[in-house]
Amino acid sequence: MAIKKPSEMTIQELNDYISVLQKELKKNKKYGLIWDREDIPESIVLKCKDNIPVLTINDSASVIRGTDNNILIEGDNFHVLTTLNYILQGSIDLIYIDPPYNTGNDTGDGGFSYNDKFVNAEDGFIHSKWLNFMSKRLKLARNLLKQDGSIFVSIDDREQANLKLLCDSIFGSKNFVAQLIWTNKEGGGGSDSKFFKTKHEYILCYARDINFYETKNVDIEDESRYKLSDKYVNTRGKYQLVKLASASIQYSKSLDYPIEMPDGTNVYPVDNSDKERACWRWSKSKLEWGISNDFVVYKKDKKGIWQVYTKQYTNCDKDGNLVPRTKTPLALIDKFSSTQASNKLIELFGTKKFKYPKPVDLMKWIIDRCPNLNCKVLDFFAGSGTTGQAVLELNKEDGGHRKFILCTNNENNICTDVCYPRLKTVITGIRQDGSKYSDGIPANLYYFKTDFVKDEVNRDQAKYSLVEKCNGLLCILEDCYDLVSSHNVWFEYSSNDKELFIYNDFYSEDSFNEMKKRILEVKKPCILYVFSTSDSLDAIDLGELDNVVVKPIPSKIYEIYKEIVEGIKRGE
Repeated sequence: MAIKKPSEMTIQELNDYISVLQKELKKNKKYGLIWDREDIPESIVLKCKDNIPVLTINDSASVIRGTDNNILIEGDNFHVLTTLNYILQGSIDLIYIDPPYNTGNDTGDGGFSYNDKFVNAEDGFIHSKWLNFMSKRLKLARNLLKQDGSIFVSIDDREQANLKLLCDSIFGSKNFVAQLIWTNKEGGGGSDSKFFKTKHEYILCYARDINFYETKNVDIEDESRYKLSDKYVNTRGKYQLVKLASASIQYSKSLDYPIEMPDGTNVYPVDNSDKERACWRWSKSKLEWGISNDFVVYKKDKKGIWQVYTKQYTNCDKDGNLVPRTKTPLALIDKFSSTQASNKLIELFGTKKFKYPKPVDLMKWIIDRCPNLNCKVLDFFAGSGTTGQAVLELNKEDGGHRKFILCTNNENNICTDVCYPRLKTVITGIRQDGSKYSDGIPANLYYFKTDFVKDEVNRDQAKYSLVEKCNGLLCILEDCYDLVSSHNVWFEYSSNDKELFIYNDFYSEDSFNEMKKRILEVKKPCILYVFSTSDSLDAIDLGELDNVVVKPIPSKIYEIYKEIVEGIKRGE
């Protein structure tokens, strides 16, 4: 039941309400973000209290043209994130989202729908509703990240501060990686250019666990600085000289030592002031290594004072390994433009089709920060599908085997008319009108939709109803999608390296033996899921299937669903 508005309460009800709020505030009193909770919970979320979200595959919309399997899911992202939590917890390398910026614009231009209505700028709870909306989804998303995974979230000035505090509370402030600033190279002004013209947005980055997080460096951009050559030029490339003395690193006594020059004199790092002292960038042992391997140069400057330099080669890292030199990426991204992004859609469709898409090259830059070329990328605010195109193009460029999972609702037919045909065109190279767009990029795309199973009072009945619609979830879990045969109570799916069998009925000796006969004919490794009201398979005669991995369903799925429902009940 909805809580009364304060103006509708009696004096006693108002005092009781204030008392409850004071207790809540005291309980949550800490540095962070506290906002108004929902008087009327989000209907999308409440639907999960009595209905179990599942995923069903649309075979006719799938695109098969390669080996890497990618997924597009049409449905509300809270429902999709719930289903992915059943099967993919701790398995996603990188999440990127471009959520609604909460502009209060009811055309959908950066606005968002809450309980089937766009939240407009006059709504007194516009920020609280957005925070409730985002909080539920980010909590589910966090569960999906690997230990070394990361999430990137685009935002602008309106909610940047709130989002930062919200992410601190969900991911932990210690796991904050960086706040990137993207300067829209050809973008116009922000929503209010009266006083200052804004051409930038923010991208917050958090690690699942900062102790395991790594980021890939970027290529050096100004190779013109590397002008010098020596006898190693064919392997190490050209080089530039960099002073060994530095005042920009924290002073350490172990790095403050004398170095003997060719004339027998000693030089030290130079004192800058009484408060700040310089030291060498290298330790004594690193210097000895550098001298032995010809990475060190002694030269007198114009004043006749000895200086110590190190050689920085284009094809050599700081440890002397023969790899192209890279540098730590800047938090300021001063390239890529929204104009470029719009032109990309026009090239694909002939018309713009979608407002304010992110540039494909920006997405490639972000995804490329993950060192794993076989990473799984999730975008649950997929919109026009830029993230998917970025993954496909990046794989083509560097030979990677990244895979994506995109989720978008079908508001204004964005999934069916923009996201799906865009991905299909990039993969096949053929536009919707039959004209050639490109040579295509080999990949597979499987199209899923959300569906629901009624959560029965009788848990065994609920599990039985659930297992009848588990196939799509299990295909995603096992990365095995191609239906070979469908029988009354069992199904067979195939991939390049395995065969997936699903037995979704109570044990029947005749039908089970029919399926076992087929399994014994398969030469590839097999995985068999068998219906069980618990996690036990004791009542099932597996017979000679000793070389098959057998797993029970759907108890684990149902348990995770119930955990999420308990969170909904607590208002989390």
